[in-house]
Amino acid sequence: MTAHMKWHMSWICVLLAILGVHGAGASGLKNAEGPAPRIEFHLFGGDMTPGAPLASWYKNIGITDVWLYPVNGAFPQDQPRDTQLNVAQMEANGILATYRKNNIHFWWFERPVPDYMYYVDSRVPGAPRDVIWSSSATADARWKSICDGIRSLYGGARNAGFEGIVYDTEAYYSYKGQGIPWLWQGHEGQLGPLGNYYLRGKQVGDAILSVWPNARVMLVYSFGYLAEYWWYKGLQDSGVDVFLAIEHTYGAGPAKAGDHWYQHWWRPGMLAGVVSDKRSSFDFIPDDRHIVSGLFPIDFGTKNLNYEFRYFMEQISQARRLSGGGPFAVWIWPQGPFTPDSWQSVAYPEGVSANDYFELMRSSSLQN
Repeated sequence: MTAHMKWHMSWICVLLAILGVHGAGASGLKNAEGPAPRIEFHLFGGDMTPGAPLASWYKNIGITDVWLYPVNGAFPQDQPRDTQLNVAQMEANGILATYRKNNIHFWWFERPVPDYMYYVDSRVPGAPRDVIWSSSATADARWKSICDGIRSLYGGARNAGFEGIVYDTEAYYSYKGQGIPWLWQGHEGQLGPLGNYYLRGKQVGDAILSVWPNARVMLVYSFGYLAEYWWYKGLQDSGVDVFLAIEHTYGAGPAKAGDHWYQHWWRPGMLAGVVSDKRSSFDFIPDDRHIVSGLFPIDFGTKNLNYEFRYFMEQISQARRLSGGGPFAVWIWPQGPFTPDSWQSVAYPEGVSANDYFELMRSSSLQN
């Protein structure tokens, strides 16, 4: 048997173990109730063209949930206004109907929140740098406008069948290469349960719940800055059901292509440990199932494979285990277009193809 054939057989054995088939290695993925459970696969983004023609392909490869943007939301967003769709437009052009037909949950996704608001407001001539975190009349009016927008928009999203709300909270604009972005530093007097990070988070949560009882809110990236903690806790304490979609499970070991964040964060066996660390950082999160782990990314722009299949298998295996608080839902952030053509354009090593990734997702997903 050649080295290539041995490698190919080894990953087939792992795949069988993931599926709960009896054989070498399978015992760690089974319990008294049978095979490891299937999991949710969330996609950062989703087809927003009329009729959402990619939805049937998403279903075929195991995607259970899509985070739809750009939407015409309550927060300022960095996408051009003429691309931001409202619920009526998504209904009229058949986007939502197609996702319903394919049994794919869709989420109302605004980004970046609240970073772009902070960036835009702080650039107004003469504006103080703490414009959104202060107790000034200007800040009060700004947050009132956000909450008014939530009350006018989110009820319609709920009625249309959106599964929940997603906020991308990464500081793309307020970073400036410092250790902590402007958004989450420099306002230390606003930390704690009496500070405005917490109070503004609670204000937003109260507005959401006024039109969307039992709302689920997915907070994407969740790095763990102290000020970020208090904004998230305000949302949680309002009664909103907060989920953290974490980034530090990204990566796939050493790779030739891509920046460090494609490569170095994840190591074999660490998914449960990262989840535990995030729950320590955000101690108000009630259980592990409120953590959604980010997988990938493949850089479809370079066409070089910087996310090895063997690591993807191990990540899915860990996500599906019943031990350690799982199973964990996962989310996928693709660099570049996420389409059948982009997957086929990647230069895979001998013995690996796009279909290996798809088959693993299909066999592990609640969608199938």
